[in-house]
Amino acid sequence: KTQGKPPCAPLQPSVTSRPFERVALDILGPLPETPNRNRYILVVGDYFSKWTEAFPLPNQEASTIAKVLTEEWVCRFGVPRSIHSDQGRNFESTLFRELCRLLHMHKTRTSPYHAQSDGLIERFNRTLLSMLSLFVEDNQLNWDTLLPYVMLAYRSSVHASTAFTPYKVLFGREIVLPIDIMLNLDTQEQFSSVNDYVSRLSETLSTVVEAVKRHQARASEQQKSSYDFRANFQYYSEGELVWVQNKARKRGLCPKLQRRYKGPFRVVERVTDVLYSLMSVEGGPECVVHFNRLKPFTSSLAVTTNPVCAV
Repeated sequence: KTQGKPPCAPLQPSVTSRPFERVALDILGPLPETPNRNRYILVVGDYFSKWTEAFPLPNQEASTIAKVLTEEWVCRFGVPRSIHSDQGRNFESTLFRELCRLLHMHKTRTSPYHAQSDGLIERFNRTLLSMLSLFVEDNQLNWDTLLPYVMLAYRSSVHASTAFTPYKVLFGREIVLPIDIMLNLDTQEQFSSVNDYVSRLSETLSTVVEAVKRHQARASEQQKSSYDFRANFQYYSEGELVWVQNKARKRGLCPKLQRRYKGPFRVVERVTDVLYSLMSVEGGPECVVHFNRLKPFTSSLAVTTNPVCAV
């Protein structure tokens, strides 16, 4: 029986304590090819400060992403302790894994068909597309030239979860915009020396960082409380049989007539509170699946043979 309240695990917040400790990556596209041959956007976002970069790319090859990430992010902001991405072939390639090894970056990834695991970037992508749609030309071929200006607007806007602009969290002061110059609003404090500036900046950043931690903790608690209200959760034991929601689409087959679940699969290990390592009863490799795609095994569902664990 496939009806009833769908499984829903409690929210698992991602907690960071300083800027650039953990960053998320994603590829947005394909978009209309511009005169500069760009078709994709590499989005990189910091979990703590919400500082986000968007780089136009001609393709989404692993070598292109690795080059831009190294030259435009690492060389400017330093090496993050951890990076998070989806399971795209570019992010899971041998080249990208070698880059992470050389730079000592811990690499994590989302579970299959569960974009919520990369919620920070997925939410930003919607915001970015919405902002671009307001200014792009009718032929939609100038989106790459608009990116720097759209990102300026985003970084100078107060973020709901931190109560500060991303610029203020990183630099300890607000960015000076053209309107500030026009209206003579650029009346920031003066400093007698570099040492004086560094000392005051250190105090400001310390205050901002602590405030961001408090605001993020409060926002995270509110989000979790709201999300968990609809949670429908249970734990599966090792050896237990489960169905896996079938979200894969095959060319030539009507999705509406496709079985919603496949399996059964046997639980090999509970990796985290919401992730399980599974293996098909028909054999094959192990795979990690999010709880939200699982359902207790019952014989009332027609068994779909699945010798390879391609979930």
